[in-house]
Order: sequence, then structure tokens, then C-alpha cells
Amino acid sequence: MFVLTVLPSPTQLHATSGVSPPYVGYGSLHVFSIFYFAKEGENCRFTPLYPEVYMPVRIPFQKGRDQKFCQPSATGIDLGFFELDDLSKSSPSEDVFPLVIVAEASLSSVVDLEHALSSAQITQAVLEKNSDELNFQVKVIKQILWVGGVRYELREIYGINNSAEVGLDDSEPGKRCVICMSEPMDTAVLPCRHMCMCSKCAKTLRLRTNKCPICRQPIEELIEIKADRGEE
Repeated sequence: MFVLTVLPSPTQLHATSGVSPPYVGYGSLHVFSIFYFAKEGENCRFTPLYPEVYMPVRIPFQKGRDQKFCQPSATGIDLGFFELDDLSKSSPSEDVFPLVIVAEASLSSVVDLEHALSSAQITQAVLEKNSDELNFQVKVIKQILWVGGVRYELREIYGINNSAEVGLDDSEPGKRCVICMSEPMDTAVLPCRHMCMCSKCAKTLRLRTNKCPICRQPIEELIEIKADRGEE
């Protein structure tokens, strides 16, 4: 049996030894479901491939921002049931992942895996053995938001970490617009996902060129992002 500690970052979750995943919830998320080897079906509903080994349960959790969720003891899984190679790879074409964490806002306290999701944040990941061969590391492959019956796949925005970092002045290098070099960057380019401009320069840029100032790929869309800086 393992005790897994999961900490969120834009690209990866890290784990210590074990499988009782803590997770940080945001907004009104207050029910967690943890699946091992689950397949995604219609309307972001997940089905375990090996229910005889582990049948997930819905675990109620207090609402609120930036809270740390710890799965109750004795509700984890013995990873010895699975081959290491199977744990460390996913099957995106078949929508199957070794680890799926569903954090949702639910109006019902009834534990029922067949219910329809209302709003949920879904993390799909694999488990990789660390170099010490004793601990596992959780590597996020995909993150999904399910809101109002619509499925959104999350993508990393390059540069948003610098923009949202707490305690640093917006004028510091790496946080300023690459065009005017004075205003904080708050606008991302799609599809390349570079966050590198302030909103004013972004509007001016579109009148002159359709190329990203970082990678020179064509610009299809500009998104202004107000990063959450927390308490300063």
C-alpha cells in the first residue's frame, strides 16, 4: 500500500510514496472521486476497467479555495496488482489513464458514481517510478474542465507562472511585455500559448502582423488573462 501526495502545478503533480492522493481544490469543488485505470465515456463520466481490484467512491469535501484534500486512510489501492509499464503509460486514443482524479461541485451528498457531472475539474495522469525505485511520481497528461455540459481541455500558458508569481514586482525582467518592456504581460497568443504581451500592445500588434513575437507562428486568437496572485 502506498500513500500518494499530490501537489498541483501547471504541468505536473508530484507524489511521495503511496496511494492516498491529496489534492488542492479550487472554487466550490467539494466531492472527490479517484479512479485507477479508468476510461472516459460520454459527458465526462469515467468507468473503472478493473472494478474487481478497486471500485472508486465519491468522497465529500468542504467547499472553499486553496484547500488541501487528503483521501481517507484505508481507501487507497495496492499498486502491486498492476505492471509498472502499465502504470507509466496512457492510452489517449482509447481515453484510458492509470490515474484519474475528479474534483466536482455537486448538489447531492449521495455517493453515486452513475450520477451526471455538474461542474468538475478532471486530472488524467500516469504513475512513474522514481530513480530510487521506492517512490512514485505522478505525471499529469491531461486536465479537463466540465462546465454546464461542455468539455474544455486545459492547456499550459507559457509565461503565466512569471506573471502570477507572488511577491515580485511587475517591473522585474521576465514579467514585462516583450514589446513595450514596461507593462506587465497579461495577454496570451493562441495556438502557440505564449503569454508575452500587455493587452494594449497586443491590440496594436494585431493591426501590424499576425505573427507571435516569441515563436513567429500565426496568431489565431489573443486571450487576456488576469492571473490570481493571491494575497500580496
